[in-house]
Amino acid sequence: MKSNSAEIENTANSLSKDLKFALDNHLFSDIKLKGNDGEEINAHRIILVSRSEVFRRMLLNEMKESTQEVIEFPEFSSKTLHVILEYLYTEKVTEKTLKIDIIAKAFHSADYFLLEQLKLQIIEFVLHDLKSKENKINISAKVLSQLLECMDTSNNKLVDTLCIIINSAPLKSIEYCNLTDKALNCILSKINREENTIFFKTEYELFHYIILWTANNISEEALLFYNSYLPSPEIIERFIATHMKEWNVHSLSNTEKSHAIYRSTMLSMTSSLLNYVDIGQIHPSIISDIIEPLNGIVDSNILLDTYRKKALLAEKYSNILMRVALLQWDGRARGSKMNFDTSPFIVFTNSSSHEWIRTSLPIIGQGLFEWGIVVEEICCYFWVGICTENGFDVNYNSWLGTQAYGWVLAFSNLPDVVYPSVSLCKPGKARIVSI
Repeated sequence: MKSNSAEIENTANSLSKDLKFALDNHLFSDIKLKGNDGEEINAHRIILVSRSEVFRRMLLNEMKESTQEVIEFPEFSSKTLHVILEYLYTEKVTEKTLKIDIIAKAFHSADYFLLEQLKLQIIEFVLHDLKSKENKINISAKVLSQLLECMDTSNNKLVDTLCIIINSAPLKSIEYCNLTDKALNCILSKINREENTIFFKTEYELFHYIILWTANNISEEALLFYNSYLPSPEIIERFIATHMKEWNVHSLSNTEKSHAIYRSTMLSMTSSLLNYVDIGQIHPSIISDIIEPLNGIVDSNILLDTYRKKALLAEKYSNILMRVALLQWDGRARGSKMNFDTSPFIVFTNSSSHEWIRTSLPIIGQGLFEWGIVVEEICCYFWVGICTENGFDVNYNSWLGTQAYGWVLAFSNLPDVVYPSVSLCKPGKARIVSI
């Protein structure tokens, strides 16, 4: 059986070589294919008709091509047509014929001639070829841009493959010149924000790239202005961490004057791209200092809605922080051997068994509440949690986690009024702090 399989494979390889020889040497050729560069390629009607449904319709159904000795293809170059013919004659393409610089057109031509297996071979070629390329992200971006000039994105496996490659690296690594607007839109539309944390770290980084990509497409002067105006994503990251501004608040009149030169073009080119930026996730200082002065770049209604939401959030957090800032341990709600260490913020116990203590003020209502517990001294089991006292006869000389009115580490279905708590034994010591 193995011998028969080997013989069949050898016969197929031999046939493929013979047909490739016929293609390369023009033996008994009776038709020519002409690319948009003017070069003519010799071929054989019988092979084209036998191997391609598209050529069968052209040459056998009384279409004009059926009587022509030379068939012209204004959509494709002769190099692209060589790929098609090599596949039709040998059922495979080689690196000698298929080059990365014609991948987009080759894939388009394979789609045009309804050659699904050739399309799969081209995708495999791309994956294999790019493995050895240091600059595979920019090459992928350039191929994607070329591909989207002649094909759409729906059910396009090569588009999906290229987007996966591109999204595996930081956005900033892609040179602006390698992305058309269609390609950039396509890439951004396919990002899974929950899974992809490499492509861009922050919404500002995405905003920054889109603005500079657009400026680059306008002119060198436009790129120079916006690049000098916008702080880098690294500067913004440091600001978020330290609250120290490393950028100068530009003169409003100078900014407006320079931005006005490019405003109309910037707006038309960024309108769809900026829909992928969640402005609400950008720090309000960055919005007011940097984004808002670029009049019209972000719709005024979006800015107003963002400010409103951030103001409501700030009000909510200010109320929370005011309440949390007042948290301290309650000397009347503690185990019998628990004592304060220099202040009502630090508590320790001399008990060999667990006791617990709560804060003097409760946390009331719904929302996000934050406080910190610093372990000044560890004990065998150090428990952090919350408690309630309404309707219970509480026992402070016990482990809080065993009581119906206490929850430690993990909570659900909580009452509306709870107190931050700790449960300790000797030599445990806990300090409560505001965050």
